[in-house]
Amino acid sequence: MAVIEWIRGAGGAARGRLRRTEEEERATDARSSEGTGSFLVLLASQLLGTTAFMFVVPFMPLYVQALGVEDVGHAAAWAGVINGASGATMALVAPLWGRLSDRMGRKLMLLRATFAAVVVVGSMAFVTGPWQLLVLRLLQGTLTGTVPAATSLVAATAPAEKAGGRLGALQTVIFVAAGVGPALGGISADSAGLRTSFFVASALLAVSATLVLFGVKEKKPVVEEKAEGEEEAKTRRSPLPYKLLLPGLLTLLAVHVSITSASVALPGFVGTLAGAADRVASQAGWIIGTAALVASLGSLLGGRLAARFGARRVMVVSLALGGLAALPQAFAESVPQIWALRLLASLFIGCAIPVSNLAIKSAAPAGRQGEAFGVASSATSIGFAVGPVGGGLLAASLGFWSAFLVPGAILLALAAGLVLAYVPRSGRATAAWRALVAGITR
Repeated sequence: MAVIEWIRGAGGAARGRLRRTEEEERATDARSSEGTGSFLVLLASQLLGTTAFMFVVPFMPLYVQALGVEDVGHAAAWAGVINGASGATMALVAPLWGRLSDRMGRKLMLLRATFAAVVVVGSMAFVTGPWQLLVLRLLQGTLTGTVPAATSLVAATAPAEKAGGRLGALQTVIFVAAGVGPALGGISADSAGLRTSFFVASALLAVSATLVLFGVKEKKPVVEEKAEGEEEAKTRRSPLPYKLLLPGLLTLLAVHVSITSASVALPGFVGTLAGAADRVASQAGWIIGTAALVASLGSLLGGRLAARFGARRVMVVSLALGGLAALPQAFAESVPQIWALRLLASLFIGCAIPVSNLAIKSAAPAGRQGEAFGVASSATSIGFAVGPVGGGLLAASLGFWSAFLVPGAILLALAAGLVLAYVPRSGRATAAWRALVAGITR
């Protein structure tokens, strides 16, 4: 009898465990469905938000001219400084917002960035001088930063097995928005007017913020306190291996300088090539937008090539081919020529961006990759800041052609430098180069 009772008890316990397992599976499926819906809403919000930020790129030099800077060269210089201002301040305050997101939540930081952008971008329609526009752009970089906030939210809330796919989907949406935004902005500027276009961008950001507020869920992860060993604590206190990270960081910096410096000079260059033709903003926006879409294809291609040939080789070849495609843009004689060359260069530049991220990931310690990518984000922000300023100053002092020639030369020089750094050689020249790299790293 005791044996029979034990068997019955065991069977009841097994049935109870089975019922609990089924309930847990249903709860997990419900949470997964809710998480998927929340993620799709987040993608839609970032598509609208990034489109709004890119909306104003093609007509910014024209807006500067409308504010009283009549000379096209000086307008390009002003536009470069104005476009680069937000990147400079964003690079400075990004670590602060990152620390606050750990304490207060990622969704709150995304809402803060989006609602601040609604106010700041909308206020740009009321400025009466370039200095006021510059102040607002500085404020934009300080208070906004929707893409880093959204990336942090996805990384923190996605299941481990889906994190890579969701981050990739988010980056794809951002690429698409970077392509669509300038084209729509150029059309809006030519049809509705420059000031009205800022209101349109602000409205897109307001819809993005509303989607995040009501449609995006954030399930804060449970943080378990663990005692760290002396070795792990020492690793966390030690500095990152910047010498190993340097090639990827320099690549990110160079490619974003190349992209943004040319974008500032492109409207004026297109106006020069088109002569007295109208709809210059639409043509410039179309070129910038299609180039961004081609860069997204290059990113997919770069990831596959890196898996086959290695990140370093693909990174060097992409930089070299991107530089070779950028140099002839300075001598383009028609709008179709500059468009075709921009597409070709964007394809190779798009290859370099994800490959450099792969190089950074492989160079960083397993427990420090988040910190390493934070440094990479700063390098990207610096590129967004330096590129427009440098491109505008080059266009104002030497001519629009120089904003395409100099970045192409930088890409080629970096590719050559990485070849010398990667390929083992003998001789005094190589020893001097490595000593220079070591000195810069230190």
